[in-house]
Amino acid sequence: MSKNIINHHPSDSSAIDDKEKQLESLTVVSMNIASCEPSKSAPAHWTREKSIDALRDNVLRSDPTIIALQECPGGAKFAAKIFPTYQVIGSTYSHADQVILLVKYGINATQVFTSSSPVFHSLMKKAPAPVESKRLPTVIAELEWDNRHLLVASVHLEPFAEGAHKRQMQMQSLVQLSKSMSMPLFIIGDMNMRDNEDETMENELNLLDVWKLAGSCPATQWTWDTIDHRRGNAGGFFNQYYGEHTRQYQARYDRVYVHENDMIDLAIPPTFELIANQPLTSYKDFLSDHFGVTSHFQLTWNVR
Repeated sequence: MSKNIINHHPSDSSAIDDKEKQLESLTVVSMNIASCEPSKSAPAHWTREKSIDALRDNVLRSDPTIIALQECPGGAKFAAKIFPTYQVIGSTYSHADQVILLVKYGINATQVFTSSSPVFHSLMKKAPAPVESKRLPTVIAELEWDNRHLLVASVHLEPFAEGAHKRQMQMQSLVQLSKSMSMPLFIIGDMNMRDNEDETMENELNLLDVWKLAGSCPATQWTWDTIDHRRGNAGGFFNQYYGEHTRQYQARYDRVYVHENDMIDLAIPPTFELIANQPLTSYKDFLSDHFGVTSHFQLTWNVR
């Protein structure tokens, strides 16, 4: 298989060995950045450049190994400018702008492919069961260190409630890839899923839901929350990203799933936290219509 090797950044060469050893642990961040457009509730002085600065601050706060972005304008050049200490593994279009995957410089990262690659479609044709590969907005990287390998995918799956079956097929494609390459897989991004899809993901596709592994904390459940929380709460917020006509509801669109593939064991529970879930200039002004998520993993590898 032809692969595009992402080289180490020259300025980070002295730290490569240390960073590769640190990959016994892994920190991921994902966020649908809504094209970095200021909220309709933002004041006139809040520019797109200020939103970009706020995005950078929120994403880098947890010092992630992996950054997955959705609804990213400008593609790879835009992402590289915002996060210059990260390798841009690749970009691909979804139903709403671009999906991006970045890996910290100093880590041996290989672009496996994006969904537009002929290699991807070739692999999917060989899968044991029919899978949806025509529209799978994802960028996938292989991380390698100490003769260990894992896959990481940034995704933005089919939207709307009626897209549930297509989302299932899209996730099935990724699981088949993990199996065909005999590597564990971390799937990160805006998955647009509803609660009634959980059983399919967990029981049929054998995926681990990281929010649940981390304890199913109610405080971190909703990554889309446009409910008015001011009622009876003087310090409450109301994310009116789309202005006064913002529809009020909660959803767990943004998720992290792991397919262990009998290669790793997440016996130590991962963390799951929200980012960019605090207002900016007022109680109703937020960075995006979505909150971002971050998770930290301690990896235990199974000996074969």
